[in-house]
Amino acid sequence: MTAFNISAIIAAVRSAEVEALTIVANQVTADARRRAPIRKVFKEKAGFRRKFRALTSAEKLLAIKRANVYYGAGTFEARRAVAHIRNYAKVQVPRRGSANAPEVSRTARLLGTQRGRQFVPRVDATRVVNRHTGTVGFESKSLNPSLTSRGRSEVRSGRAIHLAPITGQGGETGAGASRVEIGGALKASIESEGATPMNNGTEIRVTAGIRYAKFVEFPTIRTHAQPFLLPALHAQRQRLVKTMAAEVKKALGG
Repeated sequence: MTAFNISAIIAAVRSAEVEALTIVANQVTADARRRAPIRKVFKEKAGFRRKFRALTSAEKLLAIKRANVYYGAGTFEARRAVAHIRNYAKVQVPRRGSANAPEVSRTARLLGTQRGRQFVPRVDATRVVNRHTGTVGFESKSLNPSLTSRGRSEVRSGRAIHLAPITGQGGETGAGASRVEIGGALKASIESEGATPMNNGTEIRVTAGIRYAKFVEFPTIRTHAQPFLLPALHAQRQRLVKTMAAEVKKALGG
C-alpha cells in the first residue's frame, strides 16, 4: 500500500501555484507594456486618420463601474460620465504608420542622457528650468518642427519627459545615469507585484503606477479609451491554465 504525504503534496501544489502565477504575471506585464500608448507629441503625416471602435459590453460595464467609484455613484459627474460611456465613448485602435508609434519615433524621442544635473544631448537638445516653478524641461530646435504645439509645450514644461534609468548587461542600474526620453512613463510604470497569500489562494497584481493610467485604460468625457492592462490579461488567460498544469506536474514529479 502506497502512503501519501498530504501535507507535502499541498505544499508542492501551492508552490506550483505561486510559480505559475509569477510566470503569467510577468507575461501580462510585458504584454501590457507593449500595448500601453506613448505620448502623442509628433505631427502626423497629411491624410493620417485615427481609427476607433465601439466598446464591448464588458468594457462598457467596467468603465461605468469605474466612473461610479471615481466620482461617487449618484453624483452629477458620475451620471454625466455614465451617459457619455453608454452613448459616445469609443476605443482608439492603434494604427500602423503613425508618426507617434514607438517603432517610428524611438530615435526622435531620445533627447540624450543625464547624470545628476549634467545633461549630454543626443543632438541639439538643451535643458530648460522654469524660474518660477523649478520644473525641468527640454528644448530642441531641430525637433520642434516635428512636434505639435502641445508636444512642444509638454516637452518644454517637462510633462512629457521620462527619465529611464540606464541598466547594464547584468540588470544593474547605472549610478544616477538616465536616458532622457519623450514619453514612456506609463509603459515604465507597469509592473508585477509579489505573490500575496489569500484566504482562497494566492494573488499577484499587475499595476500601472502612474496617476493618469486609469484615464488611458478607460474612456472619459474628454478622451477615448486606449486599454492596455485588460487586453493583456485576457490574452494570457489560457496560458495561465496551461502553465499551472505544467508547474503542478513538475512539482509532483510528473
